[in-house]
Amino acid sequence: MHHDLVLLSKVLAIAFAIGLDVLALSIGVGVARLSPGASLRVGSAFAVAEISMQLIGYELGATASHMLGEVADDISLSLLFLIGSVMIAKSFQYLPEVHFDTQGAGLFVASLSISLDSLGVGLALPALGIPLIPLLVTVSITTISFTLTGLAFGAVLGERYEHDAERAAGAMLVLLAGVMAIGRLV
Repeated sequence: MHHDLVLLSKVLAIAFAIGLDVLALSIGVGVARLSPGASLRVGSAFAVAEISMQLIGYELGATASHMLGEVADDISLSLLFLIGSVMIAKSFQYLPEVHFDTQGAGLFVASLSISLDSLGVGLALPALGIPLIPLLVTVSITTISFTLTGLAFGAVLGERYEHDAERAAGAMLVLLAGVMAIGRLV
């Protein structure tokens, strides 16, 4: 039972961190006050991108783990730490306000950019011993929920909290990598 709780905690921590990253972008996009249909399209696109990138990353990570053994596990934890650190650093950058296209290239580019960190997270998953299917289900639910929440929040409060959400997401990944590294040492 303890093992199941640990796995559930890992799944929720990663899904929440990814959700916070999506929330950060969604708050910025929400400033445009999208229609309900456009909001659902954005949430679905973000969820598909996140899941796709994690699947790709997971397969690459599993292959690396198989080929490199425990070295791949150490690399995976370092990668998770690095991704979290980059997310924190990015949150301090000023991004000028731009118009967001909810149907074409803008949605594709935003979905791709928001999911690149999920590729790195996916690479780390095999080393963390996290079951893929429960994670993907949880990530899809949190991604859509956080996107819709972020769009609504963004419409009301604008850009005030966008960077704080991204910092929190990065900090969670850094913390998770640290905890996992300590766990491996002990």
